[in-house]
Amino acid sequence: MGGIVITDPPYAPRLDGEHKDIMPGTPLAVIGVWLEALRYRFKDSVGEPLPWVWDPDLRPADDEDAQPRDEDGSPRKVLIEAAFNVELTKRNYRPAIYVDRGTITPMKHHVDNFVGAYLPTGLRAYHSMADMPINILIESESAGECSLIADTVWFFVLATRDVFRPAFGFHEISNPLMGPTQPTSPDKTIWQTAVNFNVQFDLRWVTRPIAPFLRDIKILLEEADNPTVVFHEMVLRDS
Repeated sequence: MGGIVITDPPYAPRLDGEHKDIMPGTPLAVIGVWLEALRYRFKDSVGEPLPWVWDPDLRPADDEDAQPRDEDGSPRKVLIEAAFNVELTKRNYRPAIYVDRGTITPMKHHVDNFVGAYLPTGLRAYHSMADMPINILIESESAGECSLIADTVWFFVLATRDVFRPAFGFHEISNPLMGPTQPTSPDKTIWQTAVNFNVQFDLRWVTRPIAPFLRDIKILLEEADNPTVVFHEMVLRDS
């Protein structure tokens, strides 16, 4: 099976600065879309100011006590990161927004996901629809602030569904759900609110015959005095 993934335009939309090894339509790319979107929503904007502003220089290990507070009238800085980039013990800065995913379910619309073949080359095409939950967690030391930031995030997702769906080729983006604001105490009293929604996107792949590769392995085993040793050498990379 060929494992070549084509990621350059015009095959799929890409974000500015998106890593070339992240294929559009993969879970990491989908998380990246919403991470970039939220950072854009909370960026410092004169035309649409918010009480919170995303600062790209903030790091999860920063202590919020060392950061400027809002007593001087300036917006509070909010951390926006992918959840898997931040260890629990390093989540020292609040307020913060963390983007994560839930269990991805590939839905089968065809028998064995098979949709067609090209007989002259032996290529076989497959398709599946992935259903991916997006989990956004808002954290703050204040229940009111946590609730207000969550409301901003929730309504932003709701209001931009029809914009992001065609722009990035998503099949569907569900209406977001906003959970209650609840306290938690990993190291001190922290309030959390979850905003959840599902994204559906197409998965397509192609397989091709690998007879030459299989033939090479067969010849190697036939010429070996002990085929078991050959497999051991392959695993240990001693051959």
